[in-house]
Amino acid sequence: RCKPSGRVVMTDPADMQVQLKILSDAYALQLPEKLKLIEQAWNHLPRSEWSENGFQALYRMVHSMTGSGKMFGFSLLSDVARNLEAYLNRLAQAQTPPNDEQRQCIQILLDELHQATTTRDAISIEAGQGAVLPFIE
Repeated sequence: RCKPSGRVVMTDPADMQVQLKILSDAYALQLPEKLKLIEQAWNHLPRSEWSENGFQALYRMVHSMTGSGKMFGFSLLSDVARNLEAYLNRLAQAQTPPNDEQRQCIQILLDELHQATTTRDAISIEAGQGAVLPFIE
């Protein structure tokens, strides 16, 4: 009859703070590898021709960071990733390889992405409010 939802509902703010901190820390530990993969995808794009597969791989990684950053306490990272995602989206519509000026702009946004990994939001759960956290086995 009742199927577990795969979520644990916690109402104790102290427990939620601890769980959010654990999740945020785990995300922070993954950031260097995620950024490395984004940089590799960017560096492997050909300069002289459009690579739909390569570009889509890069775009998906940046898009993922746009959503996940804020969820795990990195709002600035999400904002910078969103700017990069929007820029990449404009290039994808043209389907031409980025020129030198566009490549420079993307590199600046990638540098900002790296810098944004050092800024984490304060974790704060207000007393009396519950939150739904992912189930951790």
